[in-house]
Amino acid sequence: MNTDRKKREKGSATLEFAMAVSLVLAPMLLGLVDFSRYLDVSHAVSRAAHEGVFEASRGHDPVQIVLNHVQSAGLDPSKVSVSLSPPLDGSTRGTAMQITVSYNLSGYALATWGGLFPQALSSKATARRE
Repeated sequence: MNTDRKKREKGSATLEFAMAVSLVLAPMLLGLVDFSRYLDVSHAVSRAAHEGVFEASRGHDPVQIVLNHVQSAGLDPSKVSVSLSPPLDGSTRGTAMQITVSYNLSGYALATWGGLFPQALSSKATARRE
């Protein structure tokens, strides 16, 4: 009779562990993975904005530079939008150039987090025209 009780206790401890893993630890791990992917995209978009404004300050078109940087980071370049203010053709030397790079994050997260992560991520960078 005592051995049956020990087997039941061992089985219920296994069941409790399985429930704890599935209800607590798995969502925590999934959230950690999603958050790290979000930070990776944030860094890539920020770096692309800096690279783009550097090229724009020298009078070159920054769009292709930004798209190449985003693609080399492993992201989809079709989800990127780039805006430059003021336009290259109307700016003179010493003019402050500002670039905004946005990346659409829809469908990027592994789980739906109820609006915890934004739908788009953007970064701005400024430099003076050389």
